[in-house]
Amino acid sequence: MKRFIATSLALVVTLTGAWANGQQEKGSSRSDEIVLYVFDAHAYGLEQYAEMVDKFEAEHPGVKIEVQHAANDSQSLLRSRINSNDIPDVFDVESGTLALSYYEYAYNWSDDASVLAKFKQSAIDTGKDSDGNVMSLPWTYENMGLIYNKDLFARAGITKLPSTMDELEAACKKLDAKGIPAFALAGKETWVLAQTATHFMMDKGLDAEGVTEQLNNGQLKFKEMKNFRNLFRFLDLVMKYGVKKPLEVDWETSENKIANNQAAIIHMGDWCQSTLDSFNPDAHLAFLPFPVGNDPKETTLLSSCNWTYIVNKDSDHLELAKEYAEYILSSDMGQYWMCEGVGAVPGCKTQKNIRGYLANDAKTYIAEAKTNGWIHTRAPLGFNNALGGYLQAYMIGQMSAEQVIAAAQDFWDKAKN
Repeated sequence: MKRFIATSLALVVTLTGAWANGQQEKGSSRSDEIVLYVFDAHAYGLEQYAEMVDKFEAEHPGVKIEVQHAANDSQSLLRSRINSNDIPDVFDVESGTLALSYYEYAYNWSDDASVLAKFKQSAIDTGKDSDGNVMSLPWTYENMGLIYNKDLFARAGITKLPSTMDELEAACKKLDAKGIPAFALAGKETWVLAQTATHFMMDKGLDAEGVTEQLNNGQLKFKEMKNFRNLFRFLDLVMKYGVKKPLEVDWETSENKIANNQAAIIHMGDWCQSTLDSFNPDAHLAFLPFPVGNDPKETTLLSSCNWTYIVNKDSDHLELAKEYAEYILSSDMGQYWMCEGVGAVPGCKTQKNIRGYLANDAKTYIAEAKTNGWIHTRAPLGFNNALGGYLQAYMIGQMSAEQVIAAAQDFWDKAKN
């Protein structure tokens, strides 16, 4: 989920440049200045993030925060730094399988009761290791599914949201009759395709944890998933009714098109609120729970507190690093960044209003218990990228549906713990 808007590019490059310069001077900084190195795998609410850093520095004279925002290819960059023994003082990764692989570097928060009390228990649970230790602190709740353009649906005469695959196809035909591309799926991004696929993997009776557990113990196979073959029907609709050359559409183009009335549906999450606003603050968008079969009750909107911040247990400035992580995730300024800048629901306890209309839209589904958890963060390492690649191959006719299903099963079986 790596969003990176063009208008923020200069800021990100500047901050990354500052980090690089700081690295060159590391060990030779002024004796009266402490530099805290932070790795942030996002480019959300950058203006508010910068304000937050300024406030922290103002409250800590002699402290400099060097932030590397790495929204694109963040895990490769982070892994490269760690392999070079250049471990940031504070860094974030996806919770679940990926986070577990970094916990050997993590400070254990289990005894910091006053800090943990600031967060919702369900959010804290996402940062626990297999022994129940709290090894990281949660960021925001994120919700994903199909997002649709209300104005384009109205123009096409779609008065009822589709809740089955047949209804989704009928909606595509109505959009096509008005010359409106139904989809701008970011087919260039393997992570988008993999996240799309998890809707079709979901068994609502098992939820995400149950699905991954049964895949791991062999009780469940991809070929036996009741809705997984409908994934290929969905991709066929994307190819037939969506924008041309979907495998050339990246996440930024996808979001730009739906915000500017150039396509009716994308797959994304409410993490993209700030980029959608930057493209068109007047866009009328909302979640469309994903139709995955013939039963309206099986539609899915997936929700999780899925990004988590780790403090390097061997940081030269451990107490400062702990304070900074707590600050950005639970302080008034941190809540301002998350609620106003990002437009998402924080993992910490908050009374602030959430700016993002997508996050607020998702609240209604959450309140009605119509959401499920995330499978892709529980998948074996490397699975999402591999599955996304298989689906790209399917979209251009290089793999059949049966070949994709077999390849997905083979990868999972070999990579699972």
